[in-house]
Amino acid sequence: MGVLSLRAYNKEIDFLIDQNRLDEAIAHCRHILTKFPKHIDTYRLLGKSYLENGQNSNAADIFQRVLSAVPDDFISHVGMSVIREEEGNLPASVAHMEIAFESQPYNKEIQAELKRLYGKRDGIEPPKVRLTQGALARIYIRGNLADQGLAELRNVIKENPNRYDLKVLLLEACLAGNQLSKAIGQASDILKKYPFNLLANRVLTRTLKTHDHPQEMAICTKRLYALSPYEAYISEHAPTLEDVPDRAITMDELDLKKDDQNLRAQTSEERSPGLIDT
Repeated sequence: MGVLSLRAYNKEIDFLIDQNRLDEAIAHCRHILTKFPKHIDTYRLLGKSYLENGQNSNAADIFQRVLSAVPDDFISHVGMSVIREEEGNLPASVAHMEIAFESQPYNKEIQAELKRLYGKRDGIEPPKVRLTQGALARIYIRGNLADQGLAELRNVIKENPNRYDLKVLLLEACLAGNQLSKAIGQASDILKKYPFNLLANRVLTRTLKTHDHPQEMAICTKRLYALSPYEAYISEHAPTLEDVPDRAITMDELDLKKDDQNLRAQTSEERSPGLIDT
């Protein structure tokens, strides 16, 4: 057992998943969550581990919790698509894969998987997957064409008012277009229904004035640091997450040799603790 940075620990778990050492990966994820019970990156790894280990119920629970905080999370939507297809819920499987496609529209593997699902649903595979309005809006926004992205988004949200991921994308578009007051309003609206949304909490933590909104600031800051602990170390000398040193957050690694009983307990088929409210 040693001391690892939180980032290094997550990388080690990802390696364990790649090596199909899934029971170990699950135990390490749950160990991290005892100290950082809302850490999104660890949640995502736990969902992957459960899915690869055939524990679909646990995986779905975890992925849905990730999506409550990051509604366009690519890995979670792909995982949920796989789970729903295995359950025989093809419409839900297609819907999740479409959002994964919107997040990465040029991903050839996702294009192929979506074509396969369309073929399974419709009886014939389309020759190609067309860009959806959501995908087009993301391309505009992430290509520094915020005005076009906003226009596209407003149209698609009007047609799909329950698309939580698009409402968060609208927040991203407001930020990209330097529409700060609209971004603050959109973030506040999102948090009324999804209090642990990562981007909305980040926006309000970084933009509200503490002396004007002390209670709201305290709540948003607490949520943000719980979801993404390295955010607490952003400063003048480390202005972005990437600039924050890995060593800013460390913890003891789980010693599986000394805790074999814990490993067996953690990998049994059971509901994971509800650490992020949905």
